Amino acid sequence: MRKLTMTGRGRLGAALATLAVVAVALSSSQALATIPHSSTGVVTSCYNSSGALRVVDAQQGGTCAADETQLAWNSTTISASQWGSGSVKLMTRAGGVAEVALLQPGNKLPAGSWTLTATVLIANGLNIPTSFRCFMRTRGTLILINGQLQDWGGGDGWHRTMTIPGLVNLPQADWIDVSCLHDQNLPSGGVLQIEDVRVIAQRVATTF
Repeated sequence: MRKLTMTGRGRLGAALATLAVVAVALSSSQALATIPHSSTGVVTSCYNSSGALRVVDAQQGGTCAADETQLAWNSTTISASQWGSGSVKLMTRAGGVAEVALLQPGNKLPAGSWTLTATVLIANGLNIPTSFRCFMRTRGTLILINGQLQDWGGGDGWHRTMTIPGLVNLPQADWIDVSCLHDQNLPSGGVLQIEDVRVIAQRVATTF
C-alpha cells in the first residue's frame, strides 16, 4: 500500500481545508437566501431562449442575464377576509335593492393588483322563483370588481353557492365588501338570506 508523504499529507490537508471553506460559504449563502421575497412573497426567475429556467434571489440583488427574460410569480396566498357560517344575513329589502351581505373585518387589503374569489352561500326559504345577484366592490374607492347571477327556479332545494372571480388594481389600501340583491318582492314571513361569505385574495406579482 502506498504511504502518504509529508508533501501528500500537506496537499490533502489543504484540499480538505478548501472544501471546508466552500461548505461554509455555501451554507452561509443558503442561510442568507431570501426566496421567496420576505416582504412580497414573490419568486423571481430567469429563462432563456432554450427554455432553461433558474431562480434568482432578487431581494439580495440577483438579476437576469442579458439573454434571459425575467418571470415572477407570487408564492403565497393572503386571506383577505374570512367569515363563518354563523353570521347569517337576512335579505329584508324589497326586490332589486342591493345590501351589503357582510362587511369585511380586519385590516385593509394593501394597494396593488389582486385576484379575488368570493363564495356566497344563499338560502331561499320560500322556494319561490327569484334571482340573486351578488358582487364584490371596494369600500373606500367604490370600484366594482365583478358579480354573479344565481337563478332560482323554486321548489328545488334550500341552498345555493355562488362563486365570484375578480381582478382589481387597488390604488390605495381598501376593504373588499360583498353586496347582494334579489328580484323577489317578499311576502309576509318570507325568508331569503345570506348564510356564509368568504373572500380569498392573491397578490398578482406580474401582469402580461
